[in-house]
Amino acid sequence: MTLRVFAIPYDSGHEGLRMGAGPLRLRELFDDVEEIHARKDWRAEIRTSFELYAELAGRIRKSPGAMPVVLSGNCGACAGTVAGVGSEGLGVIWFDAHGDLNTPETTDSGFLDGMALSIVTGRCFGPLAKNLIGLDPVPPEHTVHIGGRDWSPGEEEQGRASGVTIAASPRDAVAAIERLAMTCDRVVIHVDLDVIDPSFGAANQFAVTGGLSPGDVASLVKSAKERMRIAALDFASYDPSFDREGRIVDAVRTIVSSL
Repeated sequence: MTLRVFAIPYDSGHEGLRMGAGPLRLRELFDDVEEIHARKDWRAEIRTSFELYAELAGRIRKSPGAMPVVLSGNCGACAGTVAGVGSEGLGVIWFDAHGDLNTPETTDSGFLDGMALSIVTGRCFGPLAKNLIGLDPVPPEHTVHIGGRDWSPGEEEQGRASGVTIAASPRDAVAAIERLAMTCDRVVIHVDLDVIDPSFGAANQFAVTGGLSPGDVASLVKSAKERMRIAALDFASYDPSFDREGRIVDAVRTIVSSL
């Protein structure tokens, strides 16, 4: 398997700050990493983020024979990953402590990344994602959300109503992956690293208890690989200042080794 590794060291449009520092730390796990940077000096969260994801999509399209591995400060980069590999026959497995299923109409935080999976599934920012990134959304029923436990009010219910499968346990996740493989032959795996329980390492300031172990995530990635072709692998939302012992870095190593 030929990997092409990308690092997008930005959080909410800001370079190298907070979770934007994570890709610079995780890149040490790989031999050759391409960094993606904003081209304009003025930073605006939505515009800068979408421009970064558009650059990611363009680079992925230029190497169709390689499997992208994306190291990103924010989960929204998955929109660029999906646009790059193409959505035909594609499923998405979304590991995250949070739903990322809000929209501008439902968000209680205003955080763009809390809408990341809604962007990927076409529930918000559709024209911008299409025109700038080239995203053809993945149908919600072709997505599986795993590890969620810190939801905004009404977010989980809205996600289920849209067609997203929400797996509450590793056992449920295996069954959901099996069903996904009946309709999709390729899958993008997105890992927000706060899906990992803080007892195994705190990925960021948003980490909450009740999560998965690195072994759980690796096992589920392997289960997906046995049933579908892994089109791309994303890691996001890692703030090294909360992980001084490097336990999350070790977790990423474990997950990558499952491929």
